[in-house]
Amino acid sequence: MVVVSVVHDRGPAAVASAHAATAPDETTTETTAPQLATQSAPIPAPSPDSQEVAARVQAAVRGTVSSARVGMEVYDRQTGSVLTSLAPDQQFSSMSVVKLLIAVDLLARDNWAPPDTTTQNRITQMLSASDDAIASSFWASDGGTSIITRDVALMGLTGTNPPATPGEWGDTKITARDLVAVYRYVEDQIPDSARALLYNAMYHASEDAADGTDQYFGIPDGLPGSTWAIKQGWGSSGSTAYFNTTGLVGKDARYVVVVLTSAPLSHYQALSKALTTGTQQLASLVRG
Repeated sequence: MVVVSVVHDRGPAAVASAHAATAPDETTTETTAPQLATQSAPIPAPSPDSQEVAARVQAAVRGTVSSARVGMEVYDRQTGSVLTSLAPDQQFSSMSVVKLLIAVDLLARDNWAPPDTTTQNRITQMLSASDDAIASSFWASDGGTSIITRDVALMGLTGTNPPATPGEWGDTKITARDLVAVYRYVEDQIPDSARALLYNAMYHASEDAADGTDQYFGIPDGLPGSTWAIKQGWGSSGSTAYFNTTGLVGKDARYVVVVLTSAPLSHYQALSKALTTGTQQLASLVRG
C-alpha cells in the first residue's frame, strides 16, 4: 500500500492505537455486509458540564470568526455516550470528508472482500492525502450521487444528502451526528480487513494534502500528543467557506470527534485557525 510518513502532532510523538498496527491487507472470513446494530437503550444525553464545553468551543471559534456556524459531536465508544454536542443535526457541505463515504461504499459493494493492491493504494491515497483526482474517479465510476444514497441506507443516516449538482461531490450535505454514526459503523460493524484499511489510511494522514494544503488543522493541531485517525475537509461552495475536522481519537480509537464549521467566503483563511482554536477546548474530554 502507499506508505505515508506519520507525524501525529508537532510535539511529542503519539502512541499508535492497536488498530494502527493491523495490516490493511489482512484477510478475513467475514463476507456478509453487516447492518448498523440497533441500540438496546437510548444514548445518554450530554451532561450540563459537557454543554459548557460546547459553549466554549463555539465561543473559541467565533472569537476568531464571529459569523462562523459550528456543528459538533464527541462520542465515547467505551461508555456509549455523547460527551458533548452542538447543533449536531445542522447540515454542512462535506468537502473532502465525503471521501470516507466513497471508500465505505466501494468496500461494501464488494461485500467487504479485500480489494486488489492497486485499489487499496488508491483508497489509501484518497484518504491519507485527500487526493481529489482519485475521489473524482471513484465518484464517476461508482455511480455519483448513488454512492451517498447507498451509504444513507447502509448506515441509517438521517441528515446526509447527495449534492444538488451531481458532479460536485464536496457539496454532499452532512451532519455531526451522522458522521459519528459513520465512524461507529467503521469501527464496530465492518470486517477487520476493511476496517484496518480505512483506519490505517486515516492514521497515516500526511501533513500536506495532495493539493498542498496543510491538513493538520482541527484535531491534529488542537489535540497535540493524541493518537488520531482523521478525515479532514476544506473548501468553498458559492459564497461559503467550510473547514471540517473529523476522526477517531485516543487509545483504541475510543473517541469519535466531529467539528464542522462554515463562514462567509471572505473568512476562508481565518476559518482553519478558528476551527483549531475551537477543537482545543475538547482536550478535557478526550485524552490520549
